Amino acid sequence: MLEKNYKLLLWIYIFWFLISVLLTTLHVLPPTLSGAQSLFLIFSGIFGACFFIMQYGKGLGWAITILIFAVTTCIEWMQISFNEELAGPTIGFTISGIPVTFGFIWVGLIAGTHIIAREITLKMSIDWLRGGIYAIISATMVMIFEILIEPVSMQAKHLFMTDGLTILQLSDVANWWTLGLILHLMIYFILSLTDQWGHLRYPDLKSEIVIVYWIIIAFFVFLAFYSDLWTSIMIGLIANLIFTICYYVSLDKEKEADPN
Repeated sequence: MLEKNYKLLLWIYIFWFLISVLLTTLHVLPPTLSGAQSLFLIFSGIFGACFFIMQYGKGLGWAITILIFAVTTCIEWMQISFNEELAGPTIGFTISGIPVTFGFIWVGLIAGTHIIAREITLKMSIDWLRGGIYAIISATMVMIFEILIEPVSMQAKHLFMTDGLTILQLSDVANWWTLGLILHLMIYFILSLTDQWGHLRYPDLKSEIVIVYWIIIAFFVFLAFYSDLWTSIMIGLIANLIFTICYYVSLDKEKEADPN
């Protein structure tokens, strides 16, 4: 029943994405990270949170979700605080100036990077090698997403932007790679220590969260298209295609674990 409900919500989510693209194309919605667009992205994070909770149980799933949300939201908030004199008010939904939209985006994103990297490395028998390669792949995917999202988010925050990667701060990209590495290492250690790494409770939902991940990518590619950020678009699409192909090549039928 949970799997059917999750898949039904996914179809609603896909329909919502297509409607959002249509309304933006017709200039009903602005091609920026506005409040209406933020609501869609918050739903992406809810999908990611539900995935973690369903696969690893309420306690562990909530712990992983809160860890991702708290850390990434704090980083985004600090970035905005450092540029407070330049930042505009349009950064999606905020609570006391804290950009919660970005926290939800990262929950959905990391749910996708986690499952893709996990599948690629699942058959490795050496624990430390598996964990290291898993974290490196995931961190690289996070870095690539940052390359795509940075110009769009800078536009939403009303910060100075010229034409794509030329204005990206390389230190920010490196910092997000490091953060992605640390977060995924923590996830790996948590799941390994609790014997949850090897099996998912609902393995048939693996590809569903990959679809959610790609919808998030497609959403920011769509917004980047309106700003002519072709370098970011090409890097984001090509790199994610490579990782996703590796995911499907590595895809293995897992035995469904007992939810209890």
